[in-house]
Formats: sequence, C-alpha cells, structure tokens
Amino acid sequence: MFVEERRNKILELLRKNSKMRVNDLAKIFGVSTVTIRKDLEYLESIGALVRTHGGAILPNHSKTEWEFFRKLNLRKEEKQRIARKALYFIENGDTIILDSGSTTFYIAREIRKNGNSHLTVVTNNIFIAEELLGVTGTEIIILGGSIRDHSLSLIGPWAMRYLQEIKVDKAFLGTLGFSQERGFMTPSLVEADVKRAMIKAAGKVFIVTDSSKFQRGAFAVFAQPEDVDFLITDPGIPEDVEKYLLENEVRIIKT
Repeated sequence: MFVEERRNKILELLRKNSKMRVNDLAKIFGVSTVTIRKDLEYLESIGALVRTHGGAILPNHSKTEWEFFRKLNLRKEEKQRIARKALYFIENGDTIILDSGSTTFYIAREIRKNGNSHLTVVTNNIFIAEELLGVTGTEIIILGGSIRDHSLSLIGPWAMRYLQEIKVDKAFLGTLGFSQERGFMTPSLVEADVKRAMIKAAGKVFIVTDSSKFQRGAFAVFAQPEDVDFLITDPGIPEDVEKYLLENEVRIIKT
C-alpha cells in the first residue's frame, strides 16, 4: 500500500471511529508503530487530525474541510513538484492570483517556505489565505463573495466585481479536466466565471495541474489554450495533448 493510500485509510478509520490507537493502526496496516507515528505526525501538520497519547482523534473539522484535506493528499508528490516549479516564475514585487485548489495551496506553502518578500497574493480560498498569514512582506487579499461548500472557494458577484477592478502580473489556476475538444474545465459554472475573470485580470496565465486531469471531463469550461501562457505539469502528460497545446502556443513546463 502506498503512503498516501494508507494515510487516507487512516482518516477514513478516524471518521468511522472518532479515535484510533497507534498499536491498532499498526496491526491493521501491517507496518511498524514508528511508521504509523510518522503518518499521524504528517496528518496533524496539515490539520487533518490531532495526536493524543497513544493515538489520534478527529479535530473539529467540517465535511468540506475534510474533502479539501483529502485532495491535498491525492498525487501529493506531483503537486509539490509542480508548486516548486511554479515558484521559479514568481518574482519579488509580483502581484499574483492563486485560485482555489490543492496544487495552488502547495504554491502558497512554497511561498511560505521560501520567504518571498514584497508579494501581493489575491486568492479566493480560505486555506490558501491562512497558509500565507505571517509571511513577511506578503500582502494577502481574499476575494469576497459566497463560500462554495464543496471547495471552500469564494464565488459570486462580489468576487467577480473585485476581479474586474484589478490587474495582476500572473495568475496560477488549477483545472479538474482538459480535452482538445472542450478546453480546460471545472465542475461548477460559478467557479468557471471566477476563473475567467482571473484570466482577464492577469498579464500571464499559468495552469498548474498534474497529468491525471488530461483527457478527463468536467461540467464547465473556463479557458481555451489561447487563454493560457504556461502549463506546469508532470511528465505524465499524454503526447497528443502536449503536441496540441504546443501547436496552440502554450509553453509547457514539466517537473
């Protein structure tokens, strides 16, 4: 069993039982107690659980927050590499947009680790804003609007209105799907509207996504290749998709 899979299973057991002991988890997964403690330490570091003497319990998180934490663990290593690569394109003094998503969350974490100064970060995600709190020299602007329960993103006319009034250097956007026939997609029409407004507000547009999203559909289209300047992804991008995007003048950066 992969590390990410085991950690997700630990969270599932906690949801069912409210608390679990280290020794019991070690027996269930057939690993050492040292391995389980490392798993619990990591899961606590992202706020997914609270360690106790001999085990772990659930913190007071909503179902929506759990879903966001779960997404952070999916293809985590690919997302982290993408985030580190994205950091190369962020310069001191930049004004950037980080839209709501797990890969963009990891970009925020890289900014925190790197200590970039003199950045202005606009985001519509509560967790991304929280991740950047206290980073010296970084101004955080969180969009207004209604909170979309599924993704904890801020959407609606207030978010749109603010985006129409600003101009940023770069926007980093995630995507849930892409196909040559439709373009870049997201599950929600209202989130698609916000993403389109972010694209219009940005001098350069970066799509940041792992390769599992290619040739995968979603409900609403928010961008075509001509709207995008850069794609940062892992080497698993299908050859036909890469060729299509290059032909449409999207610069592809692989991790």
